[in-house]
Amino acid sequence: MTAIAVDRYMAIIYPLKPRLSGKATTGVIICIWSLAIVLAFPLCYFSTTQTLPRRTLCYVAWPRMAQDPLMYHIIVAALVYVLPLVVMGITYTIVGLTLWGGEIPGDSSDNYHGQLRAKRKVSMLA
Repeated sequence: MTAIAVDRYMAIIYPLKPRLSGKATTGVIICIWSLAIVLAFPLCYFSTTQTLPRRTLCYVAWPRMAQDPLMYHIIVAALVYVLPLVVMGITYTIVGLTLWGGEIPGDSSDNYHGQLRAKRKVSMLA
């Protein structure tokens, strides 16, 4: 799991425990921005314009037109869509299983059941 997914998992399961430090959060943000720049760089580098009568076209002139665009789009789709989707799916599954398997707070004490019976008696008398 990524650091952000782990942090969100920890925030839901253990809401009062401390989370990522300021330096770790800054590191995660720098990694995310670096990845965004690296993924966008090929489009910027290989973009070119062509002036035609009455219009100017902007397009990406890949060095190997047969292979490069397909590989680029597969890598971008995997890193930008599939990877976060898988991480979120795993994280939500872990959170769901943890919360579903846990006990309801206060439900396990005998005092709770006595209070519930007393409330029912009061509501029946009223």
